[in-house]
Amino acid sequence: MSLARRMESEQHEVGSATHQRRVIVAADGRGWSVRFEGSHQLGRYSNVTQAIHRGRRLARQHKPAGLVVRYLDGEEEEAWYGEREDP
Repeated sequence: MSLARRMESEQHEVGSATHQRRVIVAADGRGWSVRFEGSHQLGRYSNVTQAIHRGRRLARQHKPAGLVVRYLDGEEEEAWYGEREDP
């Protein structure tokens, strides 16, 4: 599958109101990565502020969506954007 086709497929899936997504911002020792849960990395940033800014933007664009920040010490923070659906 070509990159353009894969991205189009992901945009369709992410844009659906029936899917709740989580954006993961995680420290990995080389920086901070941003990705949708269960997906490939969308970006790498040198500091947490940049990564969280990008993660928030993605979560807001794909409501309802959660933003999870995972730190190297194992601590996790979560925020939610849009109305959360009951499973």
